[in-house]
Formats: sequence, C-alpha cells, structure tokens
Amino acid sequence: MKAHSIELMMVVLCLAVGVLANGQISRVHLGWSQNDVYTTMTVMWHSPVLESQYVIYDLQSRTHVDEYEWHLDGSGMAIQPTIGTDGQTISTTALPGYTYRAELVGLEPGVPYYFRVVDEAGCATEEWWLRTIEPDQAVRFAFAGDSQRPHETPEGDFGQLLGKPASPANWPFMRDFLTQQAGAADPDFMLALGDLVSRGNNPDQWENWFDAWQEHAISPSGRMIPIVPVVGNHDLGDIPPNTVSSYEWMVGQFAMPQSVPGPPCYSLDFPELHLTVLAATGGHLIGTSSAAAAEAAAQAAWLENDLAGAGAQGASWRLVAFHYNYLGCFAPCNSNLYDVYPQAWSKILQDSDVDMVLMGHAHNYTRTWPVSLDTGNLCSGGGLLFDLHNHSEDGITYVTAGIWGGPTNWIVSGTACALRPWIAAAASHPAMGLIELTATSLTGFVRDTVGQLDDFQLPYVTSTFDPPDYTQGIP
Repeated sequence: MKAHSIELMMVVLCLAVGVLANGQISRVHLGWSQNDVYTTMTVMWHSPVLESQYVIYDLQSRTHVDEYEWHLDGSGMAIQPTIGTDGQTISTTALPGYTYRAELVGLEPGVPYYFRVVDEAGCATEEWWLRTIEPDQAVRFAFAGDSQRPHETPEGDFGQLLGKPASPANWPFMRDFLTQQAGAADPDFMLALGDLVSRGNNPDQWENWFDAWQEHAISPSGRMIPIVPVVGNHDLGDIPPNTVSSYEWMVGQFAMPQSVPGPPCYSLDFPELHLTVLAATGGHLIGTSSAAAAEAAAQAAWLENDLAGAGAQGASWRLVAFHYNYLGCFAPCNSNLYDVYPQAWSKILQDSDVDMVLMGHAHNYTRTWPVSLDTGNLCSGGGLLFDLHNHSEDGITYVTAGIWGGPTNWIVSGTACALRPWIAAAASHPAMGLIELTATSLTGFVRDTVGQLDDFQLPYVTSTFDPPDYTQGIP
C-alpha cells in the first residue's frame, strides 16, 4: 500500500473515532493567561512538530471532531531560555518539541465547555470538559508543592532509599495518587507550590510530570482541573554553576498572566478571593543570598501595588503564595537566604491585611498560629522577633505544604527541622490540601493516604498556643 494511502486511511480513522492515533499531541493542561477567570481559559499542550494544531470546543459533548461548534488555532513555540534569572543573556539547548497555547475568550461564566485538541492530520485527543468560574460561587482549590523526583543516586530513582534513608519517597506513585485525589475532589483549580520537577531543564522530567497531570488531574465526570503555578528553585534548571538558571523553563510551559522576563509574579481574582503569586526561589536551584535579595526586591513594589489594588481590597480573603517557606520547621535568622523574603515582604503583607501565606520547599506540612513579625528588626541576637495572636484576623497564618510526593523532610526534635513555637499543626507525610472560601469563612482540609492530617477554619479565636499533637519521627 502506498504511503499516501496509509496517511489518508489514518486521517479517516482519526475523524471517525475522534481519538489521537499518531501521538502528535500530549501534556494537555489548563490555566489562565490573564486575570479573568470568568470568561477565559487557556488550553496548553505539547507536540513534537510545529504545525497547524487547534482546540475544538462546544457546550455539549460531541462524538466526532467535525461536530464541535467552535475551534481556535494554537500557537506553538520552542522552550529555549535566553535570559537567566539574573537578567543576563544565557545560552541553552531547547527542550524537544513545541509548547502550544490557545486562549479561549468570550466564554460564559460558570458554564461547562467540552473540548479536544486536534493536530494537522485531524487526529484528536480524548474529550475533556472545563468550567469557568461563576461570579457568585464559593471557591474551592487544592494546594501542594514539591512533586519532584527523589534525590538522584547512582542506583537510579529508587536508589534514594539507600543513599537518603531519612527522606523516603514512594515516587512517582505517591505523587500520582495525590494528584488523583485532587482531581476527585473536583476543585476549581490546583495551586501548585513549586518544585514540580527536580531539574527544570530536563525534558524527560517535564514529560513525566505533564503526562501524569493529564491522566490524573481529572474529576470523576471528566473535568480537567486548571493549574495556578508557582515557580520553585528546582524548576529553574540544573545544579551549579547555574549557567542555565531561567524562569523560562517553567513560565513557557504554563499559562499565567505575566509574560515578560523577570520573576514570574501575578495575581488572580476569584469570588471573595484575591490570590497573589510571587517568585521566591533563591535565583537558582541551589540559591544564593544575593540572588534571593535581587529577586525579592524586584517584586516588592509590584506586590505592594497589587495588594493595594481594587481586586485585593474588594476581596474578603487575601492569600499569597510563593515557594521558599518561612515560619516552618527550619529555624530562621541563620543569615541564610530564607530570611531574605520576609525581610523584603513581611511588612507589605502585614500592612495589606493578608490572611494566609501558602508555601512549599520544606517537604512536610506545617501551619502556624496567627503570627506577626517585627518588620523593623526581624532578627535579634540570632532569634526571630514575632508575636502570636489570639484572633486569626490579627495575624497571618503561614502554611508550608511541600507534600506532593517528593522525599520527606522529617520533623524531629533536636534537629534542624523541628517543631517551633509558632507551629499549630504539623505532619511529615505526603498529602494534599483543599481550601474552601465563602464571604465569611476559609476552611482548610489536609489529607494523606489514610485520612485527616489537619482541619482548620478562619476566622477563629484561641486562648492558648499549645504545641501540635505530633508523634511522628524517622522510622
């Protein structure tokens, strides 16, 4: 049979069954490219070829690709960073293939849309559906960070059990299980708190992550969950000498409102919620204090303006997300780069009445009591100057959730990672968090593979600051 006859038969087959038959489209995911969660949604995907590919969508589920009411062409681009995290020109090798994006606009708020992605030959993916946000709805979102592969060892992925016995990780199975649990909860979006992969310039790791997301981040009814991404230090590239460190490895593959060089910071407005996303990475996979200070300073004025804007001031809840954590299990005020971000941002956060900060980086879970920092003199004599508050509205709740299936940082008394006086809840387990918001309440649930790790609701009043009920340790 002639080659062109086989190609024609393949096209006919694709059009007939409406499934992907030639492997040209993968890693499909959703997000927002602008601060409009009510009438827009961006569809993103990967392909090994640069050709005419597009999204087809409709208000009804369809069997064949030619039945869909609308289509929108995608725009493909290679991911080859040219600007480093320090703003200097760098030379890198492009990730294989092309990342496509198609921003659907003019959608109806709170309405389901069924969609597929189609390649130039007419072969389509399976059908999923998406849902825009309803202006009056209660918002629910999942949250977790640090889903990267375990520590690299000569024995491979599972050799970390030998080389790093204190940091076990049933990877990628735990990551995939938790992603599936997030999909089953049917949240409005997933807040991904950084360090999604171990090496941001490694194409195999991104392929593994996106393939797992496409498979597991699906609701029981087939709805694909949008991603709100936070950049982490591991997402920036390879280990020192840091010659390939760039935000573009991650920014180019996700939908997010910011599209200019520099630290990826942006905000999204949902019903009763203003969510601000910052870049706190240390500037490299293994960060430096100078790079962290430059990164924090580059976002400070933007952060202050964002939290003073109409979106934040009109919201019942103001939440901020970034990767490098603070007020977790590791002691602050050790002259390290972890102190840079609260020194640059804590006064802005407190003056702007931020309710909660969500972070990753430490591979465990902690939640603080309502806390405020002495922004004029953060550290004194090597110790942190802070106050705990009886009423949650008088302080900020800091949540560290680097719990998405990466290797565990055990919280153990007498070690660098220990219970601290500001910690109200703690766990050393992979898990997934969920937050539900109304005009008057913020309710959080954190669950591991067997059940409850933490439940909380804001606002609240406490008369004591008891240490958490925590009995875990290295087995």
